[in-house]
Amino acid sequence: MTESAVLLADNGLERGATTLPPPADRATGTGNDAQTDEKIDREQLLAINGDLIRTLHRRISGRRFRANKHDGTRLAVARALVQAVVAHNQVLRDQEMEELERRIAALEESKK
Repeated sequence: MTESAVLLADNGLERGATTLPPPADRATGTGNDAQTDEKIDREQLLAINGDLIRTLHRRISGRRFRANKHDGTRLAVARALVQAVVAHNQVLRDQEMEELERRIAALEESKK
């Protein structure tokens, strides 16, 4: 499960409350990709989205749904994550379109 999905997952502590690592651990942890220059590709976006879907589905499809005080925050973070995935995917699509346009222009130029 990705770090984002882990933050959304119900870890069973305190009757379902999710506990986040301390801010220092989140900023310097080995799973934090915020500091790397590695580009997130569509497969990784799909994996992140899949983790989120599985986490939310597991949460609502149990024998009994019990709301807890963190549900509002969890859903807000899930919405923010989905918006980030959508925006990132659009940027990837735009980059791919620009690359295709460059390749087409190069092919047309080579035909002349």
